Amino acid sequence: MKERDYLFDNYKAFLIVLVVVGHFIEVASDDNVVMETTKWIIFSFHMPAFVFISGYFSKKTQGIYKLLQQLVVPYLVFEILYYILYTYILNRDTELAFLYPKFSLWYLLAMFMWKMITPLFRRLPGYLWIAFVLGLFVGASSLDDNYLTLPRMFTFYPFFLLGMDLDRNRIDLLRARIRRMWAFGIFLAINAFLAWVAVSDRISIKIFYGRYDYEYLGLSVPMGIALRAACYLISYIMIYVVAIMIPGAKNSLSALGQKTMAIYLFHGLIFAVFRRGEIWYQSLGEIVEDAILVEASIGTIWLLCQRPFVAFTDWVTHIPMPLLQKIANFGFIGHLEKLRGVGQQKL
Repeated sequence: MKERDYLFDNYKAFLIVLVVVGHFIEVASDDNVVMETTKWIIFSFHMPAFVFISGYFSKKTQGIYKLLQQLVVPYLVFEILYYILYTYILNRDTELAFLYPKFSLWYLLAMFMWKMITPLFRRLPGYLWIAFVLGLFVGASSLDDNYLTLPRMFTFYPFFLLGMDLDRNRIDLLRARIRRMWAFGIFLAINAFLAWVAVSDRISIKIFYGRYDYEYLGLSVPMGIALRAACYLISYIMIYVVAIMIPGAKNSLSALGQKTMAIYLFHGLIFAVFRRGEIWYQSLGEIVEDAILVEASIGTIWLLCQRPFVAFTDWVTHIPMPLLQKIANFGFIGHLEKLRGVGQQKL
């Protein structure tokens, strides 16, 4: 059996904690300086890093059937679960609109699109620079901020490509040449800068979301492009700095890094229920609010690590679809597979 890469397991564990905590603390009261600063630090790199690692593990071109099975089917299943929860339990006004992903499900849709187009996109000369330019200028477009998650797909796509291009030896070389204390110093310096930006309240944290256009953020196109380029740079540096600091050996968090899919898919459902009480905990004072939000995040992570959630996620990503598998071998889809480089291998 191939030995697990515990560095990436530990990295994914760290990131999934940031994802859950980041979502829970988003509902903190507006005058909560600690939570606002923490949001800036988390959102500056946690999704770019997740996309980067996803790209690293996507080097092998998968057939369309596998992509539908592992990404689109779970997307549809959880879209329905969100709709049921919102409509019949939380009494929230919503629609079952599969082209408009709910909460964090945009990531599954974006992953499907990235994995579909990348084998073709990488054949373009200078494909990485093209992706960066598209990511910068999509903020100047009038695309709907959630339709097929197109703005986020373009914004984060460069990190997917960077991950695909990553040579594992490069990480080992950086970890060997750069001491953890130096990396930690860079980490602290960037976080101090982000904390200053958060306190100054001059720029919206949503500049890191990748979803909103520059006009919505109150920015001119040149300023928006400049700020997004700065965000790209910060995210890129933070990805590698954290990679240097993360332990590479198996530890108590390594198992968590192997269950990120279940945590990612389910945590939004729990968060939606938790959020119903935001007026109550926002009135308890900043320190109490901080404790409640962090404890709720950690409790959610612990709960979703349990076997029922992991088993359901594994099942929903491996539902057999014989008819779809046969269709994927013929006609237009079959020709598309050959163009993508899948060829005659079993789909």
